[in-house]
Amino acid sequence: MIELNMRVFLEWFGIAASLLVALSLTMQNIKRLRIFNLIGSIAFALYGIGIHSASVVILNIFTIAVNIYYLIRLSHADKRSGIFEVSRVDPVTDVYVRRFINFHLQDICRFFPSFNPDLETGTLAGADCYFILRETLPVSLIAFRRGPDSETAILLDYAVPAFRDNENAKFFFESAIKELASDGDVFVARAEVPAHRAYLKRLGFEEVENTDNGVLFTKRV
Repeated sequence: MIELNMRVFLEWFGIAASLLVALSLTMQNIKRLRIFNLIGSIAFALYGIGIHSASVVILNIFTIAVNIYYLIRLSHADKRSGIFEVSRVDPVTDVYVRRFINFHLQDICRFFPSFNPDLETGTLAGADCYFILRETLPVSLIAFRRGPDSETAILLDYAVPAFRDNENAKFFFESAIKELASDGDVFVARAEVPAHRAYLKRLGFEEVENTDNGVLFTKRV
């Protein structure tokens, strides 16, 4: 009876491990994918030990090592983040911004429903635009417009799904912002959807006003 219960337990444990690995493969965020895949591989390795299968154990030990290796690389990439100002005068960077926005437009509108992609007359008209780089890869576009009384309105803060782990925004507001703003400056952001509101709160923004066009948040540098 005990042996039967153990076999049933191992079977369900293996199914749970399979689901973890399968779930990880549905994730667009690279870091989250690696973490879930690592947990699933560890569970599979334990399952292999339980059923005395050397092939399962060896395969998943290899997978564990691969996941750990790439997670370490990702953590180092976070430390090598950089910022790149987009000049609208430069036709090369201007074209790239247009292509970046057009390619991700549907996803951008999930978080900024009223976003107008026209760079001449739309949301980003006259804005300062910066790409956040992870190593040399542009993974986030931040655009803002400076206003009176040291107030700056954030018009767009978009990260591509694979690198949507808050590290881009943390780098911008904790490091890069020191080169772009002075002590006491206030950043203002408007959130139209719950996901954006939760994101701003995680970054330390404070909710100040609920309007017809969304919730206003501020953050002092």
